This record gives sequence, C-alpha cells and structure tokens, in this order.
Amino acid sequence: MDTTRDLSLFAGPAVYDSAGAQAVALRPGLTLQLARVACGVPFRAEFAIQDSPVIFGFMLAGLNRCRYEEGPLRRSTRVHGSGSNRITYLPETAGVLECRAGMHRLSIIATREFLEPYLALGRARTPGGLAAALGGRKEAFQWAGRRSVDKMRLVADILGQPYCGGLRRLHLEARALELVGMQLGELLAPGAGLSRTPALGAADEARIREAREILVRDMENPPSLAGLARLAGVNERKLKTGFKQVFGLPVFEYFRNYRLEMARELLGSGAMTVTEAAMHVGYRSLGHFSAEFRRKFGQTPKKFQGR
Repeated sequence: MDTTRDLSLFAGPAVYDSAGAQAVALRPGLTLQLARVACGVPFRAEFAIQDSPVIFGFMLAGLNRCRYEEGPLRRSTRVHGSGSNRITYLPETAGVLECRAGMHRLSIIATREFLEPYLALGRARTPGGLAAALGGRKEAFQWAGRRSVDKMRLVADILGQPYCGGLRRLHLEARALELVGMQLGELLAPGAGLSRTPALGAADEARIREAREILVRDMENPPSLAGLARLAGVNERKLKTGFKQVFGLPVFEYFRNYRLEMARELLGSGAMTVTEAAMHVGYRSLGHFSAEFRRKFGQTPKKFQGR
C-alpha cells in the first residue's frame, strides 16, 4: 500500500488509491494514512510488506479482515471492528485485506528510527514484541488497546478541518503524536492498583504482556496455562498473579471475555453468521457459544444479530 503521497492534508475532496487509502507525510518517519470503503461495496486488496513500520491503527467504523498468507502470522486471520485500536508490526508479511461492511480507518505509520528515541529510556519495560520491532527483528507484533472515547475524539479531531495550510499540518502532527503517546502509555503502563500483590518488575511485566499477545494469537487453539507460562518465559504462579494484576482478570476469564467481545463485534457488523462468528473466535460447540454469549450479554447471539 502507498503510504507516502501527500493528498492535501486530508482537506477538500478525498482522493483514494486502489487500496482505498489516502496518505500524508508529517515529518521524516511519521505518516498519516486514511482508508475509507463505502458500506456494501465489496473490497479486496492484496498487500506485501518487507521492512515493516510500526502501525498505530484506529477503526472508526466498519470491519475488515486481514488474512496473512506469508510471514510470521501466515495461515492466520485477524478481524478489526469499529472502535478497535492496535499497534502492529508485520515484517516480511503478505496477505489479503477484505471488508464487506464498509471501513473507515486511520493509521499512524512510524518507522523504528522515529520511535526509538522516545522509548530508549524505558527499554527495560518494553514488551518483547515491540522491543523486537524496534530492533528490526523478523517477529510479528500485534497489540489491541482498550476502546476509548478519548482516542476516538482525537481521531475525529484529526479528520476535522479546524485549520488550513501550515497550521493544518502542525495540528495533524500534534494530534498524531498525542495518539501515539496514548497508545504507548497504555501498552507500557504498570497494572499497579488492580491488586495488592507486590508490583511487578519491568521484565516480568513485559513477559505478562507478551503472554497476553500469545494467548489471543490463535483463539482456536489456546495454550494451556503451563504452556502459556513456558512460551512467555515466566512461571505459572507469576503468570496467574501477574496477569490479574496487569489486566484485572484471571488468564482464561480474560480470554473468554475477549472472544465474546470479538464475536459480538462480528455479529453487530453483519459480516458473519452466528455459526461463522462462533467458529472464528474458537468455539467448537454452537450451543456452548450461545450459552456463554447469553450469560455475558443477556440475549442469544441470534437475537442480538436480529435486533
């Protein structure tokens, strides 16, 4: 995808390339990209990334599906729905981006060289995946942030038109940096206050956050607690106490909520049937999925989708 063309700082009539994207370079190493696809218009674009930047992505509306065919995440699929926000690093990755329910997405694209000075002092607290990205290693990294009105307000401010000319560029740059700072602050923030257990050290906190990324990477085949601890490089006891301290829930309660929230997002978008959504988030039994969905949201998935 082209991420280098300056298209009037998003002002005036929008012009989009074949991937539905419009971009503007704010400063060396920092680019804004806006992608919009109308609801009901079938959209499919192949992509190939070699030297990956770090992408801070925000979905304003719609839903897209990324199917990875080459690279560290090959043979896996990620679905991004309205309100979702992520930090992504995908070296040597190729795949297909599709959407059937429309898409309105803002991405802030940063090079490793741009980010490294901001994170150098906190490198010990940087999760393994992001540290690998900053080091240029060929390891994929994806992190999902909390849905936040404040984030979406900043995104909306970027898309508004309060200034023009040079002031417009300054405004875009300031808001983009604020969003990057908000995402990195959330990623790196300690979980103190959620638990009375002693605060985690920086290295252990990074391992706990890495465990979360491993846990949600393949929802159909989640590792056991022992397997997750081994993959993250932490013992089971520290994983259990640390995970609750950082994320506020036990490991598999967090995983269950994550799957159900994603299923609700898929059903609400109309992109999948109940059966397809259940399978996508890893449920082998439709009855089990329906029962858990109803327990969490107060109605069956079929009734939710038909509301």
